[in-house]
Amino acid sequence: MSELSRRDQAVLWHPATHFGDLERTPPLPIHSARGVWLTDEDGRQILDGIGSWWTSIHGHGHPHIVAAIQRQVARLDHVMFAGFTHEPAIELAERLLALAPRDEQVHYGKVFYSDCGSASVEVALKLSYQSRVLTDQPRRRRFAALQRSYHGETLGALSVCGSEAWREPFSALLHDALYLPVPSFPAHEHADLQPGGGYGLGADTPEADRAVALLEAHAHELTALVVEPLIQCASRMNMFGVGFYQRLVDTCRRLDIHVIADEIAVAFGRTGKLFASEWAGRAPDLLCLSKGLSGGVLPLAATLIRAGFEAPFQGDPARSFAHSHTFTGNPITCAAGLASLEVFEAERTLDRLPERVAQMAALRRELADRHPQVIESRQAGLVGALTLDRARGPADGRLSLALREAALARQVLLRPLHDTIYWMPALNIDAAALSRLAEVTSEVIDEVMPR
Repeated sequence: MSELSRRDQAVLWHPATHFGDLERTPPLPIHSARGVWLTDEDGRQILDGIGSWWTSIHGHGHPHIVAAIQRQVARLDHVMFAGFTHEPAIELAERLLALAPRDEQVHYGKVFYSDCGSASVEVALKLSYQSRVLTDQPRRRRFAALQRSYHGETLGALSVCGSEAWREPFSALLHDALYLPVPSFPAHEHADLQPGGGYGLGADTPEADRAVALLEAHAHELTALVVEPLIQCASRMNMFGVGFYQRLVDTCRRLDIHVIADEIAVAFGRTGKLFASEWAGRAPDLLCLSKGLSGGVLPLAATLIRAGFEAPFQGDPARSFAHSHTFTGNPITCAAGLASLEVFEAERTLDRLPERVAQMAALRRELADRHPQVIESRQAGLVGALTLDRARGPADGRLSLALREAALARQVLLRPLHDTIYWMPALNIDAAALSRLAEVTSEVIDEVMPR
C-alpha cells in the first residue's frame, strides 16, 4: 500500500466503499489524466472504461475546457446568484434552452442551476409540488417512479428510487412514492432506439399496460412521474425501450401529471443524441441534467423548466420558489459547461459517434458469442452492458469486486454493477482504446469465471 493510500485511509470516508474492502482494494492515488487515460503515482496508465462514473464526455483534461476554466477563474471565481448574475451562467442557459428537446406541446423557458444530479432532481420535485399548491391542487402531492430506478441519494431523490437496496436503510425518513412496473430488453440493440412510425419498443408490453393503469388510477393524487429515459443506469443498465417512455409521457400529459426526466447519466451524447428524450420525440416538463453537463470536469447541475411553468410562482413574494444553493450558477462551472458544448460543435462529436457505436456493438457481440459466462448483451448509443452468469462467480459472492480487481491489474477501470459489466467511455475514445477495453473485459471474465 502506498503512502498516499495510508494517509487516505486515516482521514477519508469514500462513497460506495465498504470499510472491510479497504485492505483488499485500497483507493488508488491518481496523479493526472488525459483523454481516456488515468495516470497513477507510479506512472501506470489506466484506461477509463466508465467515464469516471459516467461523467467524462470529451475525455479528461480536454484543452478547450481547461483553457476556459483558467480564463474564467482569473476573471471571476464566484458571486452569489441571488441578486447577481454573470455572462457564463446566462450564455450557458441560452445554449441549453436552444439545444434542448422540444415537441408540439413543450419547449423550455427557464434554467435553474444547482450543484449535483441529486440536487437537480430535488429542484424538479419541489417545483412540481409547489406549483400544485399554488394552483389549489394540494392533494396532488405524490410522485410516481419506476421500479429499479435510481435518482440520487439525498432524501427527496432517494424517495423516488425504485430499489429497496438504496431506500430501505432510510425508509422511515422517506415519502411514499408509487412505483410502476418496467419492462426489460436484455438483448437491446442501438437500432431499437429508432421508434419508426407510432410507438417504439416497449410500448405494447404488459408492464406498459400496468404502468398506464396505475397512473390512471392514481392521477388524482400524483403531481409528477420521475423517469430515466431509455436506460436505468444504476439498475445494471436496464434498457426498457423507447416506446415505453413515449407511452408514459403521453399518458401523463393526458392525465395532467408532470413528467420529470432524469437525464443526469444519459444526456450529452451517451445514447447517440445530445439528449436521450430526443429519441422518443417527447420533451418532459422538467429535465434534470448533471454529470456530463460540464464535460465531466466540475460539479454542475441544471433543471430545465417548461416555458410557462413559472406562471404560478409570479406575483406575491410568498409565491416564490423556496429553494437555493450556495454555489448556484458558479461562473467557473458554467464556463466549463459552455466549453463542453463548444467542443461538441467544433469536433462534430455526435456526427462522428455512429462509427464508434458500431465498433462497440461488434466488439460486444463477438465477446458475448465467445463467452458462455455472458448470458445477456445489450447496447444503446455508446453504453454497452454484459450480464454474467453469477452462478459461475467466486464462492464469496463478490463477483463485481473480483472483476474490478482483475481489470485494474490490467490497467483498465471497470466497475461492474453486481453481475453486469458495462462500458461507458468518453465519446471520443479511439478505436484502439475501445478494442483494448473489450480485450481486457474478455480476459477478466475468463479469469474470474472459468469456463
